[in-house]
Amino acid sequence: MSAGRLQRALARSAARAGATVAIERHRAVAWHSATFTGDRHELVLAGRSDPRLDAWLDSLDADALALPGHVLAELRVVARARESGATHARLEGVTVAAG
Repeated sequence: MSAGRLQRALARSAARAGATVAIERHRAVAWHSATFTGDRHELVLAGRSDPRLDAWLDSLDADALALPGHVLAELRVVARARESGATHARLEGVTVAAG
C-alpha cells in the first residue's frame, strides 16, 4: 500500500473533525502471514494544539478511515505531546491488502 494513501486518509479524517494535521514522518514495513499481506505503519503527525485535534485523536480508530483496496486492521495513538502551541502524535497501525 502506498504510504500516501494512508496519509491522505488521515488528513481527510482530521479535516472532517475540524483539525489540520501534517505528517512529519511515516515508516511502513511490509509483513506477511500465512493468509495475509500488508504493512505495519509508524507515523508522526503534528497540528496546532486545539480541542478539535484532541477530540479527533481520542476517537481515532481503524474503523474511522476508508482505504479502498485495503483494510486498516489496527490504528492507535501511542504517544502525544504538546509544545509551543503544537501537538505531536505518534500513531501505529496495520494495513492488510483486501481480496
